[in-house]
Amino acid sequence: MRIVEVASSGIDTGKLAALSQLLKNRMKDEDVNQPFSQDSFINLAKSLLINVTPENLGDLIGQPPLSNLIEPLDPASGTLRWKGDAEADTGMSVDQAQAVVNSNAKAALKRRQ
Repeated sequence: MRIVEVASSGIDTGKLAALSQLLKNRMKDEDVNQPFSQDSFINLAKSLLINVTPENLGDLIGQPPLSNLIEPLDPASGTLRWKGDAEADTGMSVDQAQAVVNSNAKAALKRRQ
């Protein structure tokens, strides 16, 4: 399906964006770190009378406003990933980070005295 076909299909991407933002915020409030199922997203959209199918979901997510909220689909995973949810790679373990913080705190105390 082409973007022109999606745009002319009458699918309200604004409602889908609102649904996406609601789900993302709700998952954050509930401290849920699990991925969200594409099938569940499609079923929720259909309950709002938005005609989303597995075939057109990837095209819809590829265009604004959904492209700003949801990562591009990985067909093999069957899940949605929200943008900004990926943890940053710090390049060090928790133990290393704690050691750096401890050494900086000790150095600051020495300078203060």
